[in-house]
Amino acid sequence: MSISVSVLTAPRISEVGLPGVENIKDATSREMLVKIIHGIAMIQEQIELLFEEMQPDCIVSDMLYPWTVESAGKLGSPRIYHYSSSYFASCTAHFIKKHKPHENLVSDTDSFSIPNLPHNIEITSLQQDWVRTGNELSDYFDAIYESEGRSYGTLFNRFHELEGDYEKLYKSTKGIKA
Repeated sequence: MSISVSVLTAPRISEVGLPGVENIKDATSREMLVKIIHGIAMIQEQIELLFEEMQPDCIVSDMLYPWTVESAGKLGSPRIYHYSSSYFASCTAHFIKKHKPHENLVSDTDSFSIPNLPHNIEITSLQQDWVRTGNELSDYFDAIYESEGRSYGTLFNRFHELEGDYEKLYKSTKGIKA
């Protein structure tokens, strides 16, 4: 059996009107992040046309392209969700979204513990802007995390010796291949 691998590089976000921006990490403000999110949405049609032309057996896409789960579904191909961070980050986001420990705080500067983690981790809402409800960023991140659950599996950058407890936690609570 032979395997053929093709790599599709998405058009640069700067090509859709955001000069100097190469990565979502280049965002220097909330407004810039919202523009990047809109830029990602703007290239959806271009990428879907390439998928149709290529007819891939599998689509591995960054988490920031949540619509690729539908693109893969249209083609009858599995989508693998690439999470460029870690099991630790995924678990913290999951338990914040699930238990909402920040919702009853008086101030965004008050700290809260993230439940169900192997270690006590305390943060504030200001440290994770997507935690706040009812804004464009939280809606986008909701779509990202929802697409993970509908994907065939998740591909992580990981370091087992450092985050083995979080790898086990992810696999036992999320029920997603990793």
